[in-house]
Amino acid sequence: MAILPSPPLPSSSFFKSYPKPFNFLFPPRPHKPIKPITFTCAASIEPPPTGFDFRSSDVFSLSRATISESYPELLDLVDMGCLILIQKEQFGPVPKWRAGFVEPEEIWLLGTTHIDRASALHVDRVVRALRPDNVVVELCRSRFSSSELGLCTLPATLSQGNG
Repeated sequence: MAILPSPPLPSSSFFKSYPKPFNFLFPPRPHKPIKPITFTCAASIEPPPTGFDFRSSDVFSLSRATISESYPELLDLVDMGCLILIQKEQFGPVPKWRAGFVEPEEIWLLGTTHIDRASALHVDRVVRALRPDNVVVELCRSRFSSSELGLCTLPATLSQGNG
C-alpha cells in the first residue's frame, strides 16, 4: 500500500481572493471618522483667572488663620498646599435655583494623589480631627475600585469613638 502525499496548502493569495466566510451576515461597514467630544459646563462659580496662585489669595490667608486657631495639628497640610477651608460667607450669594438647599457652613478641601500612602494618611488625619458630618470623595471612573482604595475601611474609621 502506497502512502499518498498530502495536497499542497493554498498560498496566502488564495485566502485574499476569497471573501470571508460570513460576510453576507456581517457586511463590512465604512468607518466613520471619530469626532472630538466637547463638553460645556454651566457652573454657578466662576473659575479663577489664568495664572491664579491660591497661596497668595485672601482665601488661603483666611483659611490658614482659621485652621491655625481651630486645628493647629493640620497646619502642615495647609502649608503643603493639600488642605484649604472655605467658609459659607465666602461662597457668595446662593443662586435662586438652589435656595431650597441647605448649604454647609464649611467646606474642607483636601487634595490627594491616586492610591498614595501619604495621601491616605492625610485623609485619615483630617477625618479624625474634624469628625465631619459628610465626606465626599471624587474619583475618576477609570480608577475606581473600592477594594484597591480601601474605601471599605472608611466607615469603620468614621465610626470609631477614639481618634
